[in-house]
Amino acid sequence: MSTEQIFADIDNIQPYLNGIYFKYRDTRVNRKGFFLLLGTDEVQQGEYQVSTEAQQSGLDKYDGFYFPENNSIAQLWNVRWPIVTLSAEALMYLNEMEKNASEEDLPKIKSFIGQASFYRACALFELVQYWGELPIPDFVDNKITLSGRKSLQTVYEMIEADFQKAAEYLSEKPSGDIRIPRTWAAKAMLVKMYMSALPESGFRDLGKAKVLLEDIITKGGFSLVQNFADLWDGTKDASSETIYAFYFNNVWPDTNELQWYAGSRSVSGDPNCYMGGYDLGLPTKYCYEIKANGGIWETGDLRKDESIRYNFYYNGKAPAPVAGFGQDQVLPHIKKYEDKRIDGEKSFYYSGKNIYLVRYADILLLYAECLNEEGNTAEAVNLVNSTIRSRAWGGNLPTEQKWNTGMSKEDFRNCMMDERMRELCFEGWRRMDLIRTGNFVEKIKTHNRWAKESGTIQKFHERFPIPHVEIKQNTNLSEKDQNPGY
Repeated sequence: MSTEQIFADIDNIQPYLNGIYFKYRDTRVNRKGFFLLLGTDEVQQGEYQVSTEAQQSGLDKYDGFYFPENNSIAQLWNVRWPIVTLSAEALMYLNEMEKNASEEDLPKIKSFIGQASFYRACALFELVQYWGELPIPDFVDNKITLSGRKSLQTVYEMIEADFQKAAEYLSEKPSGDIRIPRTWAAKAMLVKMYMSALPESGFRDLGKAKVLLEDIITKGGFSLVQNFADLWDGTKDASSETIYAFYFNNVWPDTNELQWYAGSRSVSGDPNCYMGGYDLGLPTKYCYEIKANGGIWETGDLRKDESIRYNFYYNGKAPAPVAGFGQDQVLPHIKKYEDKRIDGEKSFYYSGKNIYLVRYADILLLYAECLNEEGNTAEAVNLVNSTIRSRAWGGNLPTEQKWNTGMSKEDFRNCMMDERMRELCFEGWRRMDLIRTGNFVEKIKTHNRWAKESGTIQKFHERFPIPHVEIKQNTNLSEKDQNPGY
């Protein structure tokens, strides 16, 4: 069935948009779902991975393999563009349908437009944050082609317009299909754009972000899940905190396979051990150690043992590291993607817990940042203490763990960088946080083992290189369009 035939029948459109959702969800699946986590002060590759995958190791080392021919980087680029082009094609038809829609069909069409706008904006936002100036879909003879690289202003204008349209056209209330985003998801992602837009674009605007955050907080109806552990228990309901998530289960093809890459080879001798895996992405020492040992964790913080696995004993058996596959098999590993629902019954390949895009906790932390930046540091401190940190200590934050309301604006910024790691580690926002706060080079070269050893990371690495294959395939691009430094 052609695209024209699909959009000739309104009943075909939601399944088409669901297909775009699955394309977007696919950016978080299996090995490629980990690539954006790597190369930060939070996550680094395991020893065996680094020693056997030269191009992939470049994501942590920032060395000569962090280059336009890197297949891992090309995969990150390639998996996002179908979301952009399919959404653009959908909007071409839907915008025409809206003009002549009946009163009965108009609400559906507006929902369709909201969904397509949301997906396109999300994909473009990730692309522009990590590559800078982008090609933009053009329509030539009703066919989509990609232009040359457009200015940051042009790209962000498109993203802003899409998120605004999505916020206007999507419903505030849940629909019967949890995959369909709501207006709050669009507003949350617009907040992300305003707070993270590359500075040279002129689109960074904490004032606009704060207005949207206040709207989400006061009208969205969200609340923190009482127990942090429930967020990572696939049998518990975390909908009160979920602003948008990707939904999975334990039956292929709806698995996410992340545990396969997050778990430890030392317990993988039992293929049905839910902790097993192959050491692709591991927490950095900074991410897993206590403060006394140079890490981020404070005494009594319940998030520590819910986010990171320290003990690999399974059914009374000690872990058995496999010779030749690295000495870090029994060092702390990522725990958030472990799926105990399949323990003893299915391979860890079938892990399928939901993956959060944006949680309400993130919204509260971002709002606190806005308060701090406008000079209301004490109010920002009280917000973090009474919500995020209070939950982290089971609802009773000890006096010695409360942030001081008299801290300076700069002290708050520094505290927030660690707090965001403690709350949101392994959820995909660290690289963007490092870039937007100007901490990319310093924190990575200090805390990422492989970047520290190579000593080659530079500021231009904030942007990935445009894949060589894209420059060859897009007739509107040439080698002169490559990002500086490559």
